[in-house]
Amino acid sequence: MENNQLHLYTTLKELDADRAFLSLFVPVAVRPAVQVLDLWNSEISRIREEVRELHMGLIRLQWWRDEIRCICSGDRSDAHPVLSLLSDVIPAHRLGFDDFDKILSARELEYMGRAPESFDELLSYIDGTQGTLMEMKGGIISCANFSSISPPPQSSPLKGEDYVVFYSLVGLVRAIPFHASFGHVMMPNLNASDIKPHSERLRKCIGNLFSELPHPTLSRGERAFKYFSAMQALAQLYLKSIERAAFDPFHILPVAFKELRVWLTAF
Repeated sequence: MENNQLHLYTTLKELDADRAFLSLFVPVAVRPAVQVLDLWNSEISRIREEVRELHMGLIRLQWWRDEIRCICSGDRSDAHPVLSLLSDVIPAHRLGFDDFDKILSARELEYMGRAPESFDELLSYIDGTQGTLMEMKGGIISCANFSSISPPPQSSPLKGEDYVVFYSLVGLVRAIPFHASFGHVMMPNLNASDIKPHSERLRKCIGNLFSELPHPTLSRGERAFKYFSAMQALAQLYLKSIERAAFDPFHILPVAFKELRVWLTAF
């Protein structure tokens, strides 16, 4: 079992080091399930950078949708290593097809050949992707934190819309140079010609974005879950690095002692 958990962690770390690190704050009993969901999220997020023709991305999203529908219907799929893992996690944690479908449907925006037309459209994308994923993980984590004396709630109290938006926007800003390398723009009111170092339009857009965005605070209940505290702490560190770069994503420097600082803040 320990070997399986180590394999999950190392595999996730290769794809998304931050999510792998954050998963260490999840209770051990359900950590593998959260890591599997993050692995799946990494797989579908990589499709956009791998396809040359946008319609091929939609076809691959549909393939994932069909396979997961089969798993949620009680069958098993071994068509992909992550699907094999999901075949165990989905029934064990009673995950529904609708949540997976919502994430896949929201990701279709990535294949429209355009940036979000408004901040509201970007927020809808974040809610459908990272917001839904966080609700799924929150349900798993919250159940692990309730004892048999105090049964878990019928639905997850840990939706965390505000800090999921905050964390996601910080991540999107940091990813702008990478997305630009294959012509992908996920910031509203910008086009490909704006995505370059020292772009005043780009810096102004990002600066306005964070000036208008309220910085979230965790509720007392949410602070009891170290995973969410760590996620917020990491986002705050990244925001400071963005501010130090004068909101130019091409000049963001690495955060020194990142893991240690998050660990100390979360605990």
